[in-house]
Amino acid sequence: MINKTKRLVISRAVKIARKEYFWAATPMTGRHNKENSVALLTVIRDYLGLGDKEREVTRMLNNGLVKVDGKIAKERKTALGFMDVISVESLKLYYRIVYDNKGRLIVAKEDEKNSSLKPKKVVDKITIKGGKTQLVFHDGENILTDDNSVSTGDVVVLSVPENKITQVLKMQPGNKAFLTGGEHVGSTGTIKKVEVKESSGKNLVHFEEGFSTVSDYAFVVGSPKYTFTIPGGEQ
Repeated sequence: MINKTKRLVISRAVKIARKEYFWAATPMTGRHNKENSVALLTVIRDYLGLGDKEREVTRMLNNGLVKVDGKIAKERKTALGFMDVISVESLKLYYRIVYDNKGRLIVAKEDEKNSSLKPKKVVDKITIKGGKTQLVFHDGENILTDDNSVSTGDVVVLSVPENKITQVLKMQPGNKAFLTGGEHVGSTGTIKKVEVKESSGKNLVHFEEGFSTVSDYAFVVGSPKYTFTIPGGEQ
């Protein structure tokens, strides 16, 4: 297994100096895809500066000091992506992975109360034996639910690490969405219309602000009754 990637060819979504060092950690497969993720080692060392050397970061992880989405993470190559929460509770440090307006993954300071919430976009919905619904999320994880009203494209807000649904944010007019890609990445807009394509083409989401994007890039964060505040992001 390849553990490292040349910095010059690592995903452009990773915001690190390309020429400072030759190698960068390669995120593990299984969670976020390689092009939209950054290794936990990179976040702790290069983004947050909590350790100058790989050895120091490894010691932190082995001692169980770092959590991802409320669970202790010891693997340096754990893939982190949009909306993941990194916490070092002994230092009262909480961060969330978000996109900046150049489409790069960055860390933004999160407050302790909000760090226990994880919005996840539903990318697939499967009815399994027994009538339960399996929701597959943008971060590669899934849960079972009895709520059949949740649709592909919706965002559920979970309490972590219990993975209990606290809110369901629908992909529908009037709700707010954060853009995770395209020309307006990193900004938030109000959904005006969702244009469903009958062919194999991507559905389009039109915004009251005058722009449109494919539905893959629209991540619902608010409704008239509830809004998830993205730290450091445009609201």
